[in-house]
Amino acid sequence: MKTLLAHLYNNFEFLYTNPRYRITDSSTDGRPTGDASLRLTGPSASFWFSNERGRLFCDVAPTQLDSQKNWFRIPIVRQYLEGLAEASATSAKESAAWMESNLERIETLFAEDRVARSCSEMSSLEKISAEKRFGPA
Repeated sequence: MKTLLAHLYNNFEFLYTNPRYRITDSSTDGRPTGDASLRLTGPSASFWFSNERGRLFCDVAPTQLDSQKNWFRIPIVRQYLEGLAEASATSAKESAAWMESNLERIETLFAEDRVARSCSEMSSLEKISAEKRFGPA
């Protein structure tokens, strides 16, 4: 958990100091640098941060449609919002800076009138990305 909290502290102050977001879930394997996760929930978007075998991840989902199928990796969200041809890997700092600059756009994806379409289209992007990386299902 210590590694994950340090990552949040160093890169995501804009979320954990935002009064619209609160910590709503967390888990740890008990080791300071071991596997851990933490969820920050806001009115329209929820962010899931995890440390899995030393790799740090951030996913986002609509708060109101909390389902495993509606969690999206930040590179896919960025690809969707920016109309990029393909999701690209970025550093944690670059990803955090992009998220801070685009938090309102991310939240808007999950507004009541857009959430179903956004989730459907980002799911399609996730599937295309997975097929490129791992081959057809």
